[in-house]
Amino acid sequence: MSGDGQAHAERIVGALLRAGVEIAASLPDSWLSPLIERISNEPKIRHIRVTREDDGAGVCAGASLGGKRAVLVCQNAGLLLSANALAGYAHHHQLPFLVLAVYRGSYEDRFYYQMYKGLVTEPVLDALRIPFHVVDRIEDVAIVEEAAREASLARRPVVVLLRRAALLGDAKAS
Repeated sequence: MSGDGQAHAERIVGALLRAGVEIAASLPDSWLSPLIERISNEPKIRHIRVTREDDGAGVCAGASLGGKRAVLVCQNAGLLLSANALAGYAHHHQLPFLVLAVYRGSYEDRFYYQMYKGLVTEPVLDALRIPFHVVDRIEDVAIVEEAAREASLARRPVVVLLRRAALLGDAKAS
């Protein structure tokens, strides 16, 4: 784990704990590795590794039904995959949970196959009427706590899109 990535993961998990998050569902991404490792090692958060993002959304929705705060940690591609589930939990069932999604396909990404994700993520979330916030740098980590509070108040999922610099501290692609 890189020094910046480890320090940033520590700050993000601190924000999750202050927000009262007790359950995390995750899928891997190279930019998320330090955060997922830190979540997995946090004794106050039950970590569940899932194989599909919509399954992770279901875990978080179930946690909400049980009165627990939950977070789905995934890539923005997972948001696109989970569009139907997120919209149903938001607008039909009114189940609050947090989504932390790495923002692949932005100016920080050097891989052509990621680029479409950066083009469509925000328009898709807008079309689904799912609230979202972009964290460009770790100094804005308080947005994580605020988004968890917003999810509870609005009774729907809220997405926090994390840029690479917020997760790993620099703009080098990997």
